[in-house]
This record gives sequence, structure tokens and C-alpha cells, in this order.
Amino acid sequence: MIDRCEECLQNACMPSISVRNVPEATRDALAAKAALAGQSLQEYLLAQLVEIGGRVELAEILAEMNNIASAWEGSVTSEQILDAIHEGRREADEKWDRL
Repeated sequence: MIDRCEECLQNACMPSISVRNVPEATRDALAAKAALAGQSLQEYLLAQLVEIGGRVELAEILAEMNNIASAWEGSVTSEQILDAIHEGRREADEKWDRL
């Protein structure tokens, strides 16, 4: 559940997440991990949520690959692949030469 403050007074209107029915053993384990990290439970959980939210899931990668593949008209030959690789290497070499 995400709650938003109506008057934007708390945490500059950042959303809050409440998790109910957390088993006591789970809460204790998370609190211990937070303590080992030198963080409060709130800080630790926030960092974990930010990390999880920033991950790219395999399903997202596969969907993007399918979108790219469907954009190609027809099949790509191995010669075209090699030409693209060589062109990319030439561009990289030129970039390094300019440095």
C-alpha cells in the first residue's frame, strides 16, 4: 500500500510503503542485518527497496530484445554482423586516437 501525504509536509511528498503481517522472525532478521550495516531498520529497508527497484529483470530484457528483433526487416546475415562489429571497433579506435 502506498500512502501519499496530502499537505506535502512529510518527506517532501515521497510515497510511503506499509507492509503488514511480517513474521516476527523475519523482522528480527532484517533488524539484525540493518544493525550489521550500521543502519536503522528504516534506512536498511529503504536501501534494499531502492536496489530492488533499480534492477532490470530478465523478462524486461527479453521483451526489449523481442522489440529490437521485430524492428528488423528480414534476417541479418553474418556478413552484416561482422561489418557492424568492425565499424564499431573503427569508431572506438578513432575516439581513442582523438584523446
